[in-house]
Parts: sequence; structure tokens; C-alpha cells
Amino acid sequence: MSDRPERVLTKPELLRAIGHQLRTARENLGWSRQQLVAKLETGVHAQTVATYELAIRQCSIGRFVAICEALGLNAPYVLETAIRLAEADPHHMVCAVDLRAVVRDRDPALEPMRRWARTQLTRDPDSPVVQLEPKLVAELAMFCGLSQADLFNRITGRSAARELDQP
Repeated sequence: MSDRPERVLTKPELLRAIGHQLRTARENLGWSRQQLVAKLETGVHAQTVATYELAIRQCSIGRFVAICEALGLNAPYVLETAIRLAEADPHHMVCAVDLRAVVRDRDPALEPMRRWARTQLTRDPDSPVVQLEPKLVAELAMFCGLSQADLFNRITGRSAARELDQP
């Protein structure tokens, strides 16, 4: 377990966008909140789920991922979509990136990032999806000659498009 406390999703617009996606997914499955809670391995009450869906309460990353998994959702995709919906500032966001997708991307501006991704995959081929902290996104953007926001949008946009193509 890390010494660092779990991150919480705190921006109100982002909380609302995430809550909307979770509620919509639950309703599309035809589940009540109690049915969702029964699928979770952690002790959470239906009322707590309601506070997440209504953006009244902050949700830890661990619980967010557990809820997404119970609903059959890809947590990074839900978060990326919520960021776009909320128009959140990418300068403060962590993003999930599939290094294999970066290596396959042929955008000339992303060549420095492709080299970095290849190195990461060589070091740890069993972890192709990495979480990029804002500081690293800023550094990679500088090497690519892009703004931090532009690189963030390119790598998260590519991830979202890839998820939509999956069966």
C-alpha cells in the first residue's frame, strides 16, 4: 500500500460527468443501486453510490475503478470521457495511456513520445498501460514541440477512439 493517500476526483464538473456516466451505465443494465452494490466486493451502501452518481460526494480512485468494473466499464475510458464532457483542465489531470498505441501512432510530432514508449515497453512489457502524471505529460509535450493540453488531448483522444472500436 502506498504512503500517498488515494486521489479523489474533486472538480465539480468532472464529478457530475462521472456520476452521469455511472448512473447511465447502471440504468442501461436495468440495475437498481442495490443491485450494483451487491456486485461490489467492497462494503458500500446504495446511498453512497447515489451520492457519487449525483456528484454530492467525492469518490476515491479505488472505489471508482471497482464501480466501473462492476458495471463492465473501462475506468480510464470513463474518466477520459468525463474530462472531455467537463472540459477539465488537463494541466491537473492524470491520464492513462496505452504505450502500444503510442508506438503504433505515426504522427511525426509524437516521435519523441514513441521513443519513450518503446523504452517503457522494453523495461516492462507486461504493463502496456501507464498512468501519466501532469508533470510527465508536460515534459513529453515539450520534447514533442506541443502544448501540454495538445499532447493530453491527442493521447486521451486516441485512447477513447480505440475503446470505441473494441467489441
